[in-house]
Amino acid sequence: MNCRVARLCLLAAFAFVAMAVCACKEKEVPPLDHASILYKNIRPSHVNVNENPVGENIPSLVKRVDFSYPVMPGDTLDVSILEFKSDVYAMDYYTNSGRFQGIVPILRGSFLEQSIRSDARIFIFRHDSFRRYERSDLEQYVRNFPGYRGGFPQEFLSLPFEHREAGRTSIQTQNFLGVKSYFPVLVQSYRDANLQWNVARSWEQVDSDTYDRWAAQLKKVEPKGVVRDVENTYFNAGEGVNGIASRLPGGRIVVVWGYLGWFDLERRFFTASDRIYEARF
Repeated sequence: MNCRVARLCLLAAFAFVAMAVCACKEKEVPPLDHASILYKNIRPSHVNVNENPVGENIPSLVKRVDFSYPVMPGDTLDVSILEFKSDVYAMDYYTNSGRFQGIVPILRGSFLEQSIRSDARIFIFRHDSFRRYERSDLEQYVRNFPGYRGGFPQEFLSLPFEHREAGRTSIQTQNFLGVKSYFPVLVQSYRDANLQWNVARSWEQVDSDTYDRWAAQLKKVEPKGVVRDVENTYFNAGEGVNGIASRLPGGRIVVVWGYLGWFDLERRFFTASDRIYEARF
């Protein structure tokens, strides 16, 4: 009798899971209607969607959308949206391409250009240099798009907080520590008195073969003053710069390097490893 009850409970559980899966499928997000995106209640007079923007020569760019808004006679606000395959690639291009200066408007010819990054999108606003658009209006426009999220990705929260250097945060997707990178990494620099070091973590989980391929490019060394852990890669990243890298259980990569002796470096490596391993993101 107990077995029969158990079987019935199991079948009921499977039915509940199936219903939940079906419900999730029914809640798929509909395609975005670009023509319905308003700027201060103004509809775009022109929309162009490029699903194959290979001519841009921007790695990881998957779509470009261009809008024109007739704000008033003789004054048109042009908006270009660069959409990347994920927010880490959008932020990499935004911070490392040299094309953008954050909230500072850039004068290009007779036009002003402002930019905002949100999640996997970069918004580029182009308008007459004699008419300055309020930043708050542009930010409100960006919030009309699904998935709005500004600032640094939440993954940065997993890096240690103590002794962070302001303005020394970056994302690297193509080269890391002078060698080809096979996975995006988040990097934060630190300073405590005369000690300087860096901590990096992979954006997401990385399989062991990919990690080994990247680590094989490093200049490996034998650490002195610490017990060598076979799970770690010890390397030299330049004159006087020691480094430790490892693939944590679950697949995240952690790398710590700097102008430190191996003992001090190892302590910071353990701190970073614990935070990154326990992080939700």
